[in-house]
This record gives sequence, C-alpha cells and structure tokens, in this order.
Amino acid sequence: MNDEYIGGVPLLWGFTTFNPMEVAVHCRWCLAWHHHGLTALHNAIDYYQAHCYARPEWYDRGYWIRPTETSMDRVYKQSRLARPYEVRLLLAGKTSPTIQRKQAARSPRPLPPVVDWAEYRREKLPPSAPPQWPTSYPTFPDDEDD
Repeated sequence: MNDEYIGGVPLLWGFTTFNPMEVAVHCRWCLAWHHHGLTALHNAIDYYQAHCYARPEWYDRGYWIRPTETSMDRVYKQSRLARPYEVRLLLAGKTSPTIQRKQAARSPRPLPPVVDWAEYRREKLPPSAPPQWPTSYPTFPDDEDD
C-alpha cells in the first residue's frame, strides 16, 4: 500500500496513457482508475482534485500525483479493481472483507523502462553458404555370402 503523504494529502503514482497530456492514477480507496489532465511538467509532483467516489476522509483536500514514464497498460494487471457490487457498496459508504483486502493490497508501482535489446545484439554474421550436397555417394563392395 502506498502510505506516502505530503501535508496530510496522499501522494499517488501517475501513469502515462495514450494521450500525452493525461495521467492515470489507481485509487486504492475506490479501487478504480482516475484520469487527470497534466497541469505540470512531466515527472513533477503536482496537486489534483480527487475523483474518488468512495469519499475518503481526505477527499476535499485532493491528492498529489507523481507522474512516471511507465504506461498504464504495463501496470494495469497489478491493480485491484472493484466489481460492480463492490462499487455499489462503496457508493453507499459500506465495505466488505473483500474490499478491505483489495484496499490493503499493494498499489501499482512504476516499472523499469523497457529495454531495447537491439542495441545489445552482436553483429550479424554474413550469411552462410547453402549446404553442399554430395554429387555422388560412396560405393561399397558387394557383400558376398560365404
């Protein structure tokens, strides 16, 4: 779980999306992804208004987002998403053991950059000549039965 706070306001990881001027945040309180337009330079921590429908105690204060170069697509499977009935419970201000377990799970983290292995490959060897098949086969003396 991401327990980083700045002045009582949570600090969340922001992930890139297809839109270069947008950042996606996984909210561990309502178990959903929220999308925000970037208002600061990339990799600069900035304040954003909360879109969380679970209405945690800090909702009116919003949250801080630390953008990363990691794509949302790469970390999407790490996130714990709420099912429709869990969304209805959260909207009603209720919870369940399953929701609490998902909220306590580790939030998606930035991944190391994708490695371009092409620059680490060895030089290509020249193409080898096609195999040379023999034009004649060895002959053996006939085996004579004694």
